Amino acid sequence: MSVRHFALAGLVAFAAPAFAATPINETRALAADGSVHIENLKGRVVVRTWAQPQVKISGSLGKGVEKLEIQGDAGSLDISVKYPDSGGWKLWGRSSGDSEPTVLEVTIPARASLDLETVSADIDVQQMAGRKLKASSVSGGIVITASSPGQASVENVSGDTTLRITTPKLNASSVSGDLRASGGITGEVEMESVSGDLELGALALDQLQVSTVSGDASLRAALRPNGHIKAETLSGKLQLNLPANTSARVHAESFSGDIRAPGGQVQREEHGPGKSLDARFGAGQGDIHLESFSGDVDLRLD
Repeated sequence: MSVRHFALAGLVAFAAPAFAATPINETRALAADGSVHIENLKGRVVVRTWAQPQVKISGSLGKGVEKLEIQGDAGSLDISVKYPDSGGWKLWGRSSGDSEPTVLEVTIPARASLDLETVSADIDVQQMAGRKLKASSVSGGIVITASSPGQASVENVSGDTTLRITTPKLNASSVSGDLRASGGITGEVEMESVSGDLELGALALDQLQVSTVSGDASLRAALRPNGHIKAETLSGKLQLNLPANTSARVHAESFSGDIRAPGGQVQREEHGPGKSLDARFGAGQGDIHLESFSGDVDLRLD
């Protein structure tokens, strides 16, 4: 994971020794549209919002944690849980050692941008409405609900991810955990999954790009005029549900899986395996390309 070091005027730092679980009670000024970056190796990060031009930090530092460090100014704050370098497994230049989980409960201005980085710490965000939202975890779960960021980027390796958000731009990926996104999602969406299942419930999209390896993909969205959808899977099932009034040209193909779509005739390769389908819905304004190697492709008009 990347680590961003802020060189900011007005540096403010707070360090608390942790001989046992240490309560946290800190407040810092932050502009209504400022930015907050939070790092926690293990435990939990909970983010809520309010109308105050401040950031409130509570929770508890786990036993064995070196310190909580808060750096920055009213434009940007960096909140980090620091671990002692004891020669053990190192991450971001430090070691977790035998430290216990840390719980960070952070309240930020509703319109502030947010950047979260964890390893085995869960992420829980509600009612964030800033310009940018970024969240990444290695083995923790990610849950972001009732939020409306200007754009959202979410990465998870082995934990499950649940997004119920409103945004015109979403980029989300998962390696082995399930990935689910729904809400007022419009505009541009890009989603990737390796072995976990992928689910999307969106509104009208200009562009949708989806890829999975072995997980199933279940997609429900509308396509704006001249919009584009490209979805592909290796061995998982691919299902796309569109409104009955969709206007698009459709091309679907599979090496060994079945293809089902209204208004089109499945063509089989003359020599060897392989199937394809071409169809036209309405005036054919948009473009839809669906591809699978061994999984089935199922396109439905509701």
